[in-house]
Amino acid sequence: MAPRKTKRRPSSRTRKPASRRGRMLPWYLLGSALIAAMLGREHLPAMHDWQALWRRGTETKTPVRTPVTTPQRIAAPTPDSRPSETAAAKPGPPASANPGAGGATFFYCGIRQDNCIIDGGNFIYRGEQIRVADIYVPATKEAKCDRERNLGGDAKEALRILLNAGEFELAAWKPIDEDQHGRKLRIVRRNGRSIGDALVAKGLARPWTGERQSWCP
Repeated sequence: MAPRKTKRRPSSRTRKPASRRGRMLPWYLLGSALIAAMLGREHLPAMHDWQALWRRGTETKTPVRTPVTTPQRIAAPTPDSRPSETAAAKPGPPASANPGAGGATFFYCGIRQDNCIIDGGNFIYRGEQIRVADIYVPATKEAKCDRERNLGGDAKEALRILLNAGEFELAAWKPIDEDQHGRKLRIVRRNGRSIGDALVAKGLARPWTGERQSWCP
């Protein structure tokens, strides 16, 4: 039989270094603590300076809160601050209350059906047909000759120009208010002068005497 191999026991030499390290460990820790304390004392002023700088930095970085302003409400205007009624434009009288006030622009009838000229002695004003009562003029549509037709056209244009020249007034023709055709008989005046007389002075009308005379030669 082969001889058995005997196990070798570890020598006592390997245990000695371990026991020495274990005994030296507290001294290592004590030395490290002493070195740290010495270093802390040397760098203590620098640490205080660093803490002060850090505090200043945090103070400057703190956000500044701006005060919140609430919007002011504007009070509604009082009755005293509103424009007075006397300053407002007052509306004029209605057209029917002052029919001869003027201020209208006249065209020929056909282009317009109100404030327009029919012929040299008739026109429509504010919805009413007016006949100039103190004159008679040459006809246009029922003219007896070319002279009468030409004079009638001139009288028509002259009446339009006179009515557009400014304000006028209408005076009643007494004792008759309207003729058999329903036309209002009126004397047209401006500044106290008859517009019919102005047409007579131009040779475009004749004074009304109750009878008509021919305009033809």
